[in-house]
Amino acid sequence: MGTQDKVFDAKVMGKQLKILRKKIGKNQEELAEYLNLSTETISHYERGIRPIPHDIIIILCQEFNVSADNFYFEKDKPLDDNEKDSGVDEFTKEMQQCTDFEKKQLMEMLKILRMKPVAV
Repeated sequence: MGTQDKVFDAKVMGKQLKILRKKIGKNQEELAEYLNLSTETISHYERGIRPIPHDIIIILCQEFNVSADNFYFEKDKPLDDNEKDSGVDEFTKEMQQCTDFEKKQLMEMLKILRMKPVAV
């Protein structure tokens, strides 16, 4: 049985949608407007009356920055797994806030740090 043949639990998908919607501070009306759907449709998704269609799942994954696993398997996983890696994301955020002058200084410091020690 392939993944596309598996029947996914609409209640699980709805529960995850509600959790994520609340996490970003949107009500059902706001989410419905964003997705160009009715509030009733969002309510049906969240209560598990209707499964969320795959094309809507894709949009929701991008909106909430989660993988589809979040909806299908209740696995809380960001869309980009690299965000969890060793502070690279934090460093990038800090770098984006630097002025050009600060970036040049940091590059010089990085060059010094990466130099191999010289035996005296």
